[in-house]
Amino acid sequence: MLENAQQSSLEAWQFAGFTVDAKMQHVYADDQRLDLERSGYALLLCLIDHAPRVVDKETLLAAGWPGRVVSDNSLAKAISKLRKALGDHSAELIVAVHGYGYRLGVEPTPRLRTEVPGASAAPETTAIPDERLGGEASGAAATRGRRWTLLAALTLALALLVALGGALTVPRAPHQTHAAAAMPRIALIPLRDLSSDGSLVLLARGIAENLRQDAHRLPGVLIADPGPASQFIDDGSNAQRIGNALDADLIVGGDIDSTDGRLVVELRITDLRGELAPYRQRFERAASDQATLLDDLTLAMFQALSPTPGRLGLAQGSGGGTANAEAYLAFLRASTTFVNNNDPTSQRRTIAVLEQAIQLDPNYADAVLMLAGILGGSGYYADTPLELKAGRQRALAMMDRGIALKPNDPLQYLLRSEMRLLYNIDWVGALADIELAKAQAPIDNSEAMIRIWQARFYASMNRIDDAIAIGSQSIALAPDAGGRRNQGWHYLAKGDTKNARAVLLLQLKNYPESPHVHFYLALCDILERQPEAALRQLEFASPLFRLTGTAVAQFELGNRVASDAALDALKNRFTPADGYWAAAAHAWRGEADEAFAWLDDAASAGDSSLMYLPFDPHWHRLRDDPRMRQWLQRLAPPTAVLNSVP
Repeated sequence: MLENAQQSSLEAWQFAGFTVDAKMQHVYADDQRLDLERSGYALLLCLIDHAPRVVDKETLLAAGWPGRVVSDNSLAKAISKLRKALGDHSAELIVAVHGYGYRLGVEPTPRLRTEVPGASAAPETTAIPDERLGGEASGAAATRGRRWTLLAALTLALALLVALGGALTVPRAPHQTHAAAAMPRIALIPLRDLSSDGSLVLLARGIAENLRQDAHRLPGVLIADPGPASQFIDDGSNAQRIGNALDADLIVGGDIDSTDGRLVVELRITDLRGELAPYRQRFERAASDQATLLDDLTLAMFQALSPTPGRLGLAQGSGGGTANAEAYLAFLRASTTFVNNNDPTSQRRTIAVLEQAIQLDPNYADAVLMLAGILGGSGYYADTPLELKAGRQRALAMMDRGIALKPNDPLQYLLRSEMRLLYNIDWVGALADIELAKAQAPIDNSEAMIRIWQARFYASMNRIDDAIAIGSQSIALAPDAGGRRNQGWHYLAKGDTKNARAVLLLQLKNYPESPHVHFYLALCDILERQPEAALRQLEFASPLFRLTGTAVAQFELGNRVASDAALDALKNRFTPADGYWAAAAHAWRGEADEAFAWLDDAASAGDSSLMYLPFDPHWHRLRDDPRMRQWLQRLAPPTAVLNSVP
C-alpha cells in the first residue's frame, strides 16, 4: 500500500471534474485550487490508489496519520471535511461502506503533470515512473523513489510500534480536569526537518504527535492544543516566541535528519519558567530501529520532565514514587509501551513490565496503581471469562494495596468504588469508598469527579432523576470534566432525546473523539426513528459501539442480514470482555433467550457494563420478562445502602 502511495507521488489524476497533483499535493476544481488538510489529501490519494476497491479503515488511518495512533472518529471527521471540500454533499464521490471503510465512487484517470493547472512543464516533471502509465523513471526520479522508500520504511516502523499500543487507564482524572493555574502547559512542536530534500516532514510530525499522546499520561500537566502547536517549528532559538503564542511553559521540539540511511534526532526541552535545566540529547538509529527510537525519545522526555526521583511527571504529590532506579526505569518503560487499552499484546507486555517494577520495589505505589488500572480496564488481555474475572479481582486487590501505600488521593477511592460496584456488585463497599473520597482533601477537580461517579451510582439504582440532578452539579463544578457524557446517557434512559442530544453535543466540543458520545448520539437517532442517520453517526464511534449500534440500526431498517453480520462481528471481536453489548443488541431485537444467555456470560466474566441494565434503553422490549425482574433483584442495592443514600 505504501509503495503504491509513493508511486502516486509522481503522478496526477482526474476524477469527476477534479485534478489531483500528487507531486505538489494539490487538488484543483477546474483551475481553482482547493484548501485541503494534509490528512484529507492523504486519504483522497489512498482512495485513488485503491479505486474502485473498498479501502478498510485501518489502511486509511495508516495513510492519513502515518506513525500516529488516532481513533476511527478522526477518520470520520477527516472524511466529512474532505467531502465538504469536494462539494460531495450526497456522499457519492466518497462512499461509506458501513462497518468496513470507504471507496471512491468514480474511476480516476491518470494524467501527466503538464496537464495539471499551474504545473511546470519542465522536462523532469513529465517522466512518470509507474507501470500503470508506461515508461521508465529518470535518474532523478529514481533518486526520489529511494528517498521515498526510506521515508516509507521509517513511517511503517513507527506505525508498527504504535499499532502495539492501546488507551491508558492509569487511575487519575484526565489532564483537562486539573486546576490550570497550578499546572504547567507543554507544547509538543514538530521536529525541524534538516534533510536536504525535505522528505522527513511527515515523520517529524508523527514523532511529535506520538510524544504529545505520551505526554497526556504525565500527571499534573496540561497539553497545548495540537492544532496551533503543529504550525510551529522549534529551531532552538524561538522557544520564548512559541511559548507566548501557545501560552505554554515548556517547549518540546528538536531536529530530525537522515545520514547514510540512518536517522538522527536531537530532542530539546525548554522550560520557560526556569525550573528545569535546558535539555538536549542526540539519538541516532538505523531505519530498522525506529521502534526503539520512539521508545527512547518518550523515555527521555518522561525523565526530563520528572525531576522528583521515582515520580512520573511534574506533580510533586505525596508518596507514590520509588528510590529504586531500576524499578523506576521499568515503570517508565511500561508507561511508554502502553499507549491505549485496546490491544491485548500491549496489555500483556505492560503488565509483565509492571510486575518487574513491583518485584524490584513492592512499595512502589504508582506502579501498583497503574497495574490495577490496566487489570481493571478493558480486559482484552484475557482469553477466557475465568481469566478476565480473575484479572478484575486482582485489580481490586492491587487497588487495596495501592491505596494503603498512598492513602490521601480521593481519585483512587473513586476508582476502587467503581471497581467494587461494577465487578462485584458490592454496593456497601462502593458507597464506603465514595465517603472516603469525600473525606480526603480536595485535589484538582476531585469534587466534580466525585459527583460524576455519584451520578452513575444513582443511575445504577435506577434513580435517574437523582442521577441527572447530581450530574448537573458536576457539570457546574467542572464543565470540561466529562460529566455531560453520563448526563446524556441518563437522559436517554428517560427517553428524553432532546435534552440528551443537547448535552451530548456540548460534551463533543471538549471530547470530539469520545466513542461514548457518538454512540449515544446515534442512539438518539434510533430512538427518533432515524436509523440511517444513526449509521452515519456511528462512523465516528469506536469499533465496539459501532458494531453494537449497527446491529440495532440495521435491524430497525429491516436489514436482518446486515444486523446479523454486525452482531456476529461484535461477538467474535469483543467477548468475553464486552459480552453485555451482545446481550443489549439481542434485547433490542426482542430475542429474549439470546439476550439473557449473553447476559449470563457477561456476568460470569465480570463485565463492567452490567450495571447499565436497570436503565439501558436497549432493553425496553424485555422489561416485562420475568428474567428481567430476577436480574434487577440480583443487581439491586441492599436495604442498608437504600437507607444511607439520600
